[in-house]
Amino acid sequence: MSEASASGDWLPALSHVDGPRYLAFVQALEQDIQSGALKPGTRLLPQRDMANLLGLSVGTVSRAYSEAEARGLISGEVGRGTFVQRRRPPAHMKGAAQPTINLALNVPPSTGEDELIQSVLAEILADGALSPLLGYLPHQGLPSHREIMAGWLSMFGMTADAANLFVTHGGQHALSIALNMVAAPNDPVLTERFTYSGMIALSAQNGYRLHGVAGDGRGLLPDALEQAFVETGARVLFASPSLQTPTGTVMTHERRQQVADIVRKHNAYLLEDDVYAFLFASPPAPIATLIPERSFYVTSFAKCLAPGLRIGAMIAPEQFRDRAINAVRATGWMASPIMAEVVARLIHSGDLLRQALAKRAAATRRNAIADRVLGAWLAPMSDAAGFHRWLPIPAGRTLIALITQAAQAGITVAPPGALQQVDRGTLGIRLCLGHPATDDILERALSELRQILESAEAISFV
Repeated sequence: MSEASASGDWLPALSHVDGPRYLAFVQALEQDIQSGALKPGTRLLPQRDMANLLGLSVGTVSRAYSEAEARGLISGEVGRGTFVQRRRPPAHMKGAAQPTINLALNVPPSTGEDELIQSVLAEILADGALSPLLGYLPHQGLPSHREIMAGWLSMFGMTADAANLFVTHGGQHALSIALNMVAAPNDPVLTERFTYSGMIALSAQNGYRLHGVAGDGRGLLPDALEQAFVETGARVLFASPSLQTPTGTVMTHERRQQVADIVRKHNAYLLEDDVYAFLFASPPAPIATLIPERSFYVTSFAKCLAPGLRIGAMIAPEQFRDRAINAVRATGWMASPIMAEVVARLIHSGDLLRQALAKRAAATRRNAIADRVLGAWLAPMSDAAGFHRWLPIPAGRTLIALITQAAQAGITVAPPGALQQVDRGTLGIRLCLGHPATDDILERALSELRQILESAEAISFV
């Protein structure tokens, strides 16, 4: 099942294997290892070289390497390469540990971004651009970086002056400095009833009193939001109108206008988390465009590119510009100019848009798997395919028992943070579809969950 490159390196004979190309690659690899044609310790070609020789995309080869590593066929060693492993006993054999599949971590599926980022870093070194990025640079970010990021955001309906855009250490850093400017310890902060774990962490760190506001499939309920402002005296609302985490809801345009009107009425400020805008073919207009003088708009390049870059962007009201500059200085001096340069170059070349489209396609594909396997249990998908889905707790089930049974089956899921007493019928679990290395691994995990849901609850606590 193998061929050889001109240099003698192993190549799979894909023409002899049916099915998707990445699975054909893995099957050919596995057969050559079993036959002895491919020996343990053999070094495989780098993914980009392998893709070029096979006439495949880097993303396809990346998926193949990830699946092969998940099966224990190969292992990657930083700085050395990827090597064939010694054969291990099948996972179903007695005593063999089943690998844990993480459906609790909300990350995008891999689409070849690692090699793309590597190539841009090589360009920065080759064209002499590294040295100017190693000094103390403007706290707000280089003007060239801010301009190109502002242009990127305009594609998703967020038009703003680059003078009010701040390059941050990811979206969480942006939320932290924005919240610090408009709320003090022990102040009430309104959010959706189920909210982002990073906001809960900020509350625990700084002593904000988070108050959950009820919503439905169209977003925050205006009457509940009005009541919460009146009852708590809050002057800050944190919301994720597009593919809200954990529930995946998308706020309608009418609701966005109503929320903007209520925020303005109470002289409050909005912190809008819009990291998933790129997943929409026609993104909804951010609420921040309706009340720019009262909105901190936050996004990051974690979901459309890679979390490890730690690059985000915040658009602040003009009157907060000086304070925001000092806030960045006080909490990190500046975001990494090198990583910001990587993002800027990828935007300029069009590669970031291609990555966003690839991740959108991957999200659509994985949601189709989720609907096929768990369609009877999942909340319906909203206007766009995201990286997470909401699984309401079925009647006759308890949240803790479902999580425990999943863990016993080797699947990690986590409960959402509820910010007020909720009725039992609204409880659920966020299932993150992006973390499993391959579609097959995701499908195995979801199929296991389906078996748990179809059987009687097997865990009790005394």
